[in-house]
Amino acid sequence: MKHFFIINPVAGHGKGVEIIKEQVAHLEQTLQQEHEFHYYITKKQHEATELVEQICQTYTKERIRIFACGGDGTCFEVVNGLKGKSNVEMGIIPVGSCNDFLKSFPDIPFLDLAAQIQGQAIPVDFIRVNDEFALNVANFGFDAKVNHDQICYRHRFKTVKRAYNYALMKNIFSPQLGDTLTVTVDHQLLFQGKALLITVANAMYYGGGYKCAPLSDYQDGLLDVMVVKKISPFTFIRLVKYYKKGEHLNHPRFAKFIAYQKGKHIEIDSKSDVVGCLDGETRIGKHFELEVVAKGLNFILPQNK
Repeated sequence: MKHFFIINPVAGHGKGVEIIKEQVAHLEQTLQQEHEFHYYITKKQHEATELVEQICQTYTKERIRIFACGGDGTCFEVVNGLKGKSNVEMGIIPVGSCNDFLKSFPDIPFLDLAAQIQGQAIPVDFIRVNDEFALNVANFGFDAKVNHDQICYRHRFKTVKRAYNYALMKNIFSPQLGDTLTVTVDHQLLFQGKALLITVANAMYYGGGYKCAPLSDYQDGLLDVMVVKKISPFTFIRLVKYYKKGEHLNHPRFAKFIAYQKGKHIEIDSKSDVVGCLDGETRIGKHFELEVVAKGLNFILPQNK
């Protein structure tokens, strides 16, 4: 079988390339000849998508494996290059700063390439968002704005943590907090009004460990949709710890602030621009159409030794 490693050289503070190369060299010496290894180091944004598309066009029938080696951004680009090709199995090597999708698979050795090669693929769902694809979570509103702003402020504050903290405080106390919009699930109205944030989840975690969708199942053919209505900054600060732990859906203090439903087709409409975030990638628009692609991706689960 042919194995292709798409490596983000920035991931893991530049150590990702070394980690992958060392393990690939070891595998080439220890595994039998039926395994063939190739790795590509990306040099620019969107290159991973282009590389995966080229690989998929070359190998249209035989079963191959493509590994996203980096963080959520690398994973996003690889998923958008695959577009659900049935002969391709996708793996994730988490050498990046954040891999939220993998948090739904605790105690699985994703960093062990030998375990990855020996692992089996399972069918998982993913999300179509307009003309793009997300594997984990698409979110809109407050948290998407914070993510967008912290990227913009990194050059000023030098570290991600400082940029994030500044973006968080800027947005939470903004007089423009909240977006006026309409959310429909399977063509039925779920919410209309001013919302703090919206999550459309295929898996449980996002934002570096927030358990936004504790009931989500990446194999059930459904997306978990949650709207948090606009609340005051001080209410948000008091309740955010429950949200991070995934206790919000059953917590009595959240009951009047949340609209929640599972579904297959979601539309978000607003007269003003809404900031969205697809597995960490910012998208801005007035209309977002989301749909589950049920079991459309063959995802590699490493062998748990």
